[in-house]
This record gives sequence, C-alpha cells and structure tokens, in this order.
Amino acid sequence: MTENQEKEVFLLLNTIVTQVQSVQSDVKEIKQTVNEHSLILNEHSQILNKHSQILSEHSQILKLLVSKVDSIADKVMTNDKRLTAVEKNVTDLRSEIQ
Repeated sequence: MTENQEKEVFLLLNTIVTQVQSVQSDVKEIKQTVNEHSLILNEHSQILNKHSQILSEHSQILKLLVSKVDSIADKVMTNDKRLTAVEKNVTDLRSEIQ
C-alpha cells in the first residue's frame, strides 16, 4: 500500500469513527427522550386511571339520583291519582247534594 493510500484509509477511518461517535451521541439523546416520554406517559396513565375512578364514582351517584327521582315521580303520580279520585268524589257529592 502506498503512502497516499494509507493516508486515504486513515482519513476514511477517521471519518467513520467521527460518524460512529455522532450516531452514538444521537442514540443517547434518543434514549433520553424515550425515557422522558415514558415517564410522562406513566404520569398521564396514572391521571387517566384516577379520572376513570372518579367517573365511576360519579356514575354510581348519578344512578342513585335517577333512582330517587324515579321514586319521587312514582309518589307524585300516586298522589295525583289519589287527588283526582278525591276531586271526583267531591264532585259526585256536590251533585248528590244539589
């Protein structure tokens, strides 16, 4: 191998080493970014789980409220029927009295 060829090989090797170092640096940055994103994703998952629990609790409360409203509506309907019957009886009594 000639001296010029050796110089070219050395320069080529130097370029390759520099590029490998650059790639290694990029890989380190990417790993760090991936780790940071993993942490953020974990935090968001925890927040989502907490919100899901709260939503479930609110759903149970809403079901109870709906049940109570239905119960109240039934009582109102029953009382309305009773009132209608009483009004009819009063009307019947008035017509008998007159």
